[in-house]
Amino acid sequence: MITMPDRAGGTSVSRVFAIEDNPADARLVREGINDAAVEVDIQVIHSGQQAIDRLTAIDSSEPNAYPDLILLDLNLPGKSGFEVLSTVRNETTFPDIPVVAVSSSENPEDVKRAYELSASAYVTKPADPDEYIRMINATVEFWVGNVTPLPNGD
Repeated sequence: MITMPDRAGGTSVSRVFAIEDNPADARLVREGINDAAVEVDIQVIHSGQQAIDRLTAIDSSEPNAYPDLILLDLNLPGKSGFEVLSTVRNETTFPDIPVVAVSSSENPEDVKRAYELSASAYVTKPADPDEYIRMINATVEFWVGNVTPLPNGD
């Protein structure tokens, strides 16, 4: 396991928020994260409104409470993933956190809208469960294990 430096210069476990309402998909996300070569604390949030409430409640004085990666389903109950993405980018104290849209939609308009709202990436959910797990694993290892985040306060 790789332990990543935290925003205060120490080391910490990375936090991944998976915003996913489908229990089967949430299970596959957990499996993919558990197989990753990085130590990750995963929090699964089951609706768009719950995600917005949780993300906007994170105190700016606690940067180590920020997620390191958000895996965002776009088709959510309550508020859509697009609304959640817009909230992250415009109403949180961590607008630069990587947000990867993870969707079953291959509609070019959905892809375009996600990128217009500043998604960091857009990946399509594979139909095969093993491929889904591998995709989540690779996504987490890339964004948490390899990408250098913007230093806090910049």
